[in-house]
Amino acid sequence: MNLQELLSQFFSAFTENSLYYFLFASPLFFLFWVVGKKQFQRFRIQPQQRATSQHFRHDIMHSISSMLVFAALDVLLIYLDNRGYTLLYTRVEDYGWTWTLLSFPILLFMVDAFFYWSHRMMHHPRLYPFFHRVHHQSTDPSPFTAFAFQPTEAIVEYTMGFVLPFVMPMHLGVILVWQLYDMLNNVMGHLGYELYPQGWVRWPILRYKTTSVHHNMHHEQFHGNYGLYFTWWDRWMGTEFPDYEARFDAIFQGAPKNSVFAGHPEASKEEIIQPHNLQSSTAQPIEETSANGSLVKVELNGQPYTFTTELGQTVLASALQQAVPLPHACKRGLCGTCKLLCTNGKVQMAQHSALTDAELESGFILTCQSVPVSKELNLRMPNTCKG
Repeated sequence: MNLQELLSQFFSAFTENSLYYFLFASPLFFLFWVVGKKQFQRFRIQPQQRATSQHFRHDIMHSISSMLVFAALDVLLIYLDNRGYTLLYTRVEDYGWTWTLLSFPILLFMVDAFFYWSHRMMHHPRLYPFFHRVHHQSTDPSPFTAFAFQPTEAIVEYTMGFVLPFVMPMHLGVILVWQLYDMLNNVMGHLGYELYPQGWVRWPILRYKTTSVHHNMHHEQFHGNYGLYFTWWDRWMGTEFPDYEARFDAIFQGAPKNSVFAGHPEASKEEIIQPHNLQSSTAQPIEETSANGSLVKVELNGQPYTFTTELGQTVLASALQQAVPLPHACKRGLCGTCKLLCTNGKVQMAQHSALTDAELESGFILTCQSVPVSKELNLRMPNTCKG
């Protein structure tokens, strides 16, 4: 293959990947997030919508970036196949129908296992900013979030689809069916609404298939529910949120949909929100906080909110108690989702590993780790979705 043929293949693969992405994501987004928003409210996983048009644009742009990465890897795989390095085949007779059909579930199981462990690895504080941070900027995911990855994560996500054709015979049709299934599964996992029927999590065998609630809880709570297609790795490794089945059942029972506790299944509430080893931020100080706490003013996507904090309580904990929809995910200062710009006032942060030195100097804080130490605190969203 010469350069012109490679470029043609790349453009074709990118166009095809992007077309499938929009064909899967756009109709479901339009149906559930636009025209049917009120009709499907009872099936909405998070009771209130926190995603905005800014988040949708962010997710679409990063998904298009992922499609570029996928197209490049597609072309590289085609090139290596033409050189005779892979075990890809197009004639069923080469390996028979039995293997061709069995290779699909084998592919699913292997991809799911790789995804679980690589996903957990990308949540490591040292790897998270370089691989997974962009995807978790959507704590109220929509269908457009499905492939909103950093280029590094896009490579990780494609790894098994790229590697397996070198180690086991794979029919090209099986690869294509898997890619379509994977795209549909990802879009449904990020839909924000539950489409699986009542009782799904109680049925034998079917209960091991992930639902929309399963992955939505991961975006909302960060540490847990890492699985892609199946729930068994989370069950085996103790990383499934204890209230997962209750959250699923609540969709159909009309019960409150808020989780009992947003955090890691093995973590206690005090471990998440209680500040320790406080370090001052660089936000401008005013006066020392009073015994009654602080007044916090925050602007979120043009909407002003005002609330008070109790003495020693984090900004995020106070906001959530008073139904102020501050962005958040892990509540442990690792993901950076709760980052806001402090324009007036002073806080003390338990830790700030999710912030760069430049962000600290500019006055950014992590609300889940920040305890106000001034009478008044003014916060606002950064100018972009980056966080």
